[in-house]
Amino acid sequence: MMHMRRFAALALATLATGACAPVQGAYERVFPAPPPPEAPVPAPAEAAPGMDGDSAVWQTALATDGQRILVSRRLKRLWLMEGDSVIKTAPVAIGRDTVFRYAGRSYDFSTPTGKRTVLDKEEMPLWIPPDWHYFEKAVEQDLEPVHLRNGDRVELSDGTAIEVRKGAVGRLNRFGNWWPFTPGSEIVFDGKIFIPPLGSPQRKIPKVLGTHRLILGDGYLIHGTPEEDSIGREASHGCIRMLNRDVAELYTLVPKGTPVFVY
Repeated sequence: MMHMRRFAALALATLATGACAPVQGAYERVFPAPPPPEAPVPAPAEAAPGMDGDSAVWQTALATDGQRILVSRRLKRLWLMEGDSVIKTAPVAIGRDTVFRYAGRSYDFSTPTGKRTVLDKEEMPLWIPPDWHYFEKAVEQDLEPVHLRNGDRVELSDGTAIEVRKGAVGRLNRFGNWWPFTPGSEIVFDGKIFIPPLGSPQRKIPKVLGTHRLILGDGYLIHGTPEEDSIGREASHGCIRMLNRDVAELYTLVPKGTPVFVY
């Protein structure tokens, strides 16, 4: 009886140990290595411009008193400064640094260096696509761009029509019913891309510019974006993009008239 008890105790101990020990042929859990530590963010005085940057703008920005915004194209980073102190810093996306050519015209999609000013601010901005947006789509999809004007009617091959009524672009079906296109959707039929008139609802696109924008003039903005993966890259058509949470904070901190130095 004593031998039986010892055998049972040994068997239980073996089972208990085996439940925690690796089994021959079974996988072992591998824990992922911790991510490498992020590189420290340099101070603006340490963030000299690259070869294609503007040292004069950088030096002027550092020497300027009061509140101002600095943007490094090389580091793709923005700083809001007050005197020698950094109030906020955040990563940004900048222009693609390419030139798009179409129908004899050239469109520069780089972010230019220089000094600008926050001329105005806006919450929940609408994007009004320039003509080059539709020309890009035309090239990408081998389409013919067609400018629409108020009162235009374009017959389509399926018996329906594109019609502009009271400044809005819509589609007229074969039963005479007309409804406007949803802003943000491209109007593509019969190998053509139709460009809505300026001022039409179809030319006012929500969400593309994120939650806030600072207007710098000449079509350039500091704005948010739904494309968070673009931050830290050359991804825009010339504007400075920020994460929505970052541009929302910047919006509250920066008054109109604040100088902006891009170098």
